[in-house]
Amino acid sequence: MVALLVCGVALAAQAASGTRPTTPGLPFCRIGEAVDSGLAFLARSQLPDGSVGTVQPHLQTGLTILAFLSSGRTPDGDAGSPIPPACRWLLEFSGEDGFLGDAEFPMESHAVCALALGELRGMLREPKLPDRASRALNYALAAQDKAVGADFYGGWKADPKDKLCDRRVTAWHLLVLHGAALRGAKIPASALSRALMFMEGSQRVPATGRTIEKTDLGGFSYDATGLPIVSITGAGLAVMSLYGRDVERRDLALAWLRNNRPLWYGPNFYTTHFFTGRALAWEARRTAEARSQHAAYARAIWDMLRDHQNPDGSFQIPPGNAENTKRMGATYATAMAVLVLNVHRQLLPLDAAE
Repeated sequence: MVALLVCGVALAAQAASGTRPTTPGLPFCRIGEAVDSGLAFLARSQLPDGSVGTVQPHLQTGLTILAFLSSGRTPDGDAGSPIPPACRWLLEFSGEDGFLGDAEFPMESHAVCALALGELRGMLREPKLPDRASRALNYALAAQDKAVGADFYGGWKADPKDKLCDRRVTAWHLLVLHGAALRGAKIPASALSRALMFMEGSQRVPATGRTIEKTDLGGFSYDATGLPIVSITGAGLAVMSLYGRDVERRDLALAWLRNNRPLWYGPNFYTTHFFTGRALAWEARRTAEARSQHAAYARAIWDMLRDHQNPDGSFQIPPGNAENTKRMGATYATAMAVLVLNVHRQLLPLDAAE
């Protein structure tokens, strides 16, 4: 009954605003039921101190906050919301310098937690929240690579000790900067240009003196020299869409993704579709072809996740994923699955693409 009500409210809101769902044919009420079941699992999994998960707990706690917010579950509307204790845990275990990440994969987890705190500003009356969110943003800006070299530099590293920047981590940080800018933060133009140049530096596009295989055209590679992969192409298209970058390059990325359909397989299934789903939803606003592509993609992802949700509401991790993902387990998979399934709701400010 709750899921049906949520579905009805969501569709009514879209009608009132003059917009329409970008994924015609999807069973939104059944998605709502799957999401509600996943959120109930996450709430039951929250530890007494407010954190979620024992492996990379900062990352998982930040993702859980985002999962609830993406479902419209704001803390002021639910007395038993897991969001306030999760936020208090992040605030308690944040560094004075603004660092919010885990020891493992520190910069990705920092970006996710910074994003979560940024989304909570104005929602919670936590005295430390505004200051900690600002410190987290400043830490992110300070950690950005200051070199200019689109192939390897200009973004964020997975770990400060690494030599080269990481495109997946950079995509997360570009979401952080976008969300902060929406709230009035002054983001240096040079920070954005370096990061976007780095992201776009690995896309296979026509260039003088460069032979590109037809099957590679439009795709993004991890390290600017390897073969294009779905996870980085989805992240690349997402940030290009978010920041209104070159339309021709976005069309090439769309074509590459159209020829590389989603599979129930790793190594980064959930982050791949967190970004790819948002990229296609944003691009669906542009053309009928993009809307059709998004509808087919969203249906395929829903079918996969529906078939891999457990009776307790948790979601499974597909084969081929990295060892740290397997160790994070069901809480990670469930928070990410909710974020993937909730793309059509567009309730997070981070989804406010240009």
